[in-house]
Amino acid sequence: MIDSQLLDLCASRILERCDQLAIHSSEADRLTRTFCSDAMRDAHETLRTWMNTTGLDCSLDATGNLIGRSSVGNCDEIFMIGSHLDTVVNAGRFDGMLGVLLGLGVVEVIQEAGVELPYSIHVVAFSEEEGVRFKFPFIGSQGITGSFDSANLDLTDRDGISMRSALHQFGCNPDEISDASYQAKNLVGFMEAHIEQAVVLEEADVPVGLVTAIAGQTRATIQFYGRAGHAGTVPHDLRQDALAAAAEFILKIEELGKNTTGLFATVGNVVANPGLSNVISGSAELRLDLRHENDEQRDAAYKKIEALISSVSLSRNLSGSVVTVQHSPAVPMDKQLSSHLESAISEAGFPLEKLVSGAGHDAMVMSRLAPSCMLFVRCREGISHHPDEFVSKHDIRAALDVMVRGLIKFAKRKGK
Repeated sequence: MIDSQLLDLCASRILERCDQLAIHSSEADRLTRTFCSDAMRDAHETLRTWMNTTGLDCSLDATGNLIGRSSVGNCDEIFMIGSHLDTVVNAGRFDGMLGVLLGLGVVEVIQEAGVELPYSIHVVAFSEEEGVRFKFPFIGSQGITGSFDSANLDLTDRDGISMRSALHQFGCNPDEISDASYQAKNLVGFMEAHIEQAVVLEEADVPVGLVTAIAGQTRATIQFYGRAGHAGTVPHDLRQDALAAAAEFILKIEELGKNTTGLFATVGNVVANPGLSNVISGSAELRLDLRHENDEQRDAAYKKIEALISSVSLSRNLSGSVVTVQHSPAVPMDKQLSSHLESAISEAGFPLEKLVSGAGHDAMVMSRLAPSCMLFVRCREGISHHPDEFVSKHDIRAALDVMVRGLIKFAKRKGK
């Protein structure tokens, strides 16, 4: 049993540290911290101080990840805990950061409680998960897993600075990215805690939830081609209005999402041409986002969408097609690690709430290399990517309690 006062003290410290990290921003009036920015450098210095105080051996790797390593005797087994330190524009102070600080808090609780584990713990602050600066996400976790494609180093930001140059300026050597990989290390597990970004836990009045899978995604660009014409002269029954076709299609997509359990179907962007109020649209381009935890059901929904494109096009005497499509499979979390977290949740006295993450996370990438698990922490009103993000000390304490218990259970399994 971990002392209750120790958990309280550490939870308070984590909450205070979230506030302190939020000070490091590229903008004076709001929190924005992107990959390899000056604000990220300042955040690293603050986090490095806390890691060093905890006795962690701290270093920066070639993709900009800050990693604090604890050692346990001569054991070569490693368990990694963490999340990302970058933010979206005008962010809240918990998304990503809370997971990093909970990882550090877990180490502090284990050390102060005198718990001995048969593996080292590495706490990672991933450099890039949101994809803001280079429109390319998961740079940090791809570096750790050895899945980063060096061709992406030539990507440039809006100022024309390449990723390669940004890393050099940040003190990293992009030529050593392959050396930053943990592929040759004995990584036995990865755990990420993250705010829920929805209201399931809040509605269930539960502080934490077990993530069973990260939903698969299909992203597609869809085009409708009609015929432009004068808005004041072409009769409605003779029109080939691409924007009207897009509008009909969007409503059918919404209906499909509502009527398919577990499916999230969204058209998030529409561009109509020529884009004038007095001209019937000759073409319209849409961006589709389709998510489900089950790949077969997502694929089935996508086939229905292809049929909808054909149906709408035929009824309106125009053409429609999918221009580009990208499929990313669903990622189930490791059953064994998840079972330890499930037991820890029960042992800590909380009801078990299982959730599927509709958003992508670093755990999704890390699962390619090591068994991975995730814990969601209740976030008020499900608000995320916004300054109003809020997580209570009570819920931080609950997450900390469950994570420590889960690691101890994993250690006992390893000891058998």
